[in-house]
Amino acid sequence: MASYVARRLLYALLTFFGITVVVFALVHSVPGDPISFYIGTHGVSQLSSAALDAIRREHHLDEPLISQYLWWLRGVLTLDFGSSIINHQHVTTRILEKLPNTFILNSIAFLLAAAIGVPIGLWSAARSGRLMERTSAVLFFLLYSLPSFWVALLLMEFFSVKLRMLPLFGMTSDDYLQMSAAEQLLDRLRHLVLPVVTLSYAQLAIFARFSKSALTEVIRQDYITAARAKGVAPQAILWRHAFRNALIPLITLLGLTIPFLISGSVIVEQIFQWDGIGRLYFDSILTRDYPMVLGLTVATAVVTLLASLLADLLYAAADPRIRLEEQR
Repeated sequence: MASYVARRLLYALLTFFGITVVVFALVHSVPGDPISFYIGTHGVSQLSSAALDAIRREHHLDEPLISQYLWWLRGVLTLDFGSSIINHQHVTTRILEKLPNTFILNSIAFLLAAAIGVPIGLWSAARSGRLMERTSAVLFFLLYSLPSFWVALLLMEFFSVKLRMLPLFGMTSDDYLQMSAAEQLLDRLRHLVLPVVTLSYAQLAIFARFSKSALTEVIRQDYITAARAKGVAPQAILWRHAFRNALIPLITLLGLTIPFLISGSVIVEQIFQWDGIGRLYFDSILTRDYPMVLGLTVATAVVTLLASLLADLLYAAADPRIRLEEQR
């Protein structure tokens, strides 16, 4: 197991450096000068060439691209991601400020998708070939195909504009500070509903389809047929025998769900004006704020790689054959 973990860590490290090189090159290849955005943001119509050169030297923008990457990588290795070109705030400080909001949003979306999607998938697999099962399969496909921005706009139009049941956007209401503790909690929950639903509906469909496929494969095995012949109750077969073995492939979803939710947060948080990592990422890209974009990329890459590594370790722990195949 130790050698398996070491190999996975090495793969993750190489992948991380590959991601940093690609993202650094892509960010700097986008048309636009961050200094121009800085001038526009601060309402400065004219700056002397000496002042512009000083700003560029501060962020090493006057050096070749390779030199800029090495300067940035040196900072990353010392956990110093630099400061924002736009507002001069430290990148790490800004990320830590926004991270809890995104974590809450994504955690609730993940738990909701898993809690609903997996049981529905198991229910569908147990009724394979029936009309309800085929109908649910079509519904899952439609859910997965719907673009998140379109779903978000429909939800806002129906629940916020027409029915006026839920807030249109934001994390809290205008009078949030005047509310009692219970009212503040309820207000936060009401603001969470639409972005959580927008983030979780497609992932729910993935959980349902994946769990259904995994369980359908397991219930066709000979030992399931033998259990039925022995008179074991259908519920016991489903949960004690089939589900435990179908659970192993579901572990791989862990490594896929995290990056899916993180990428979805960029659009969802911008639409609902949710003050999190996704919205900060979106704004930083628009303003060509290189240090902030790269710092956020490193943070998301690390989280994604850790999720993939955790999925690999859980998979190897659940199925020892994986470790044996790696050693051959």
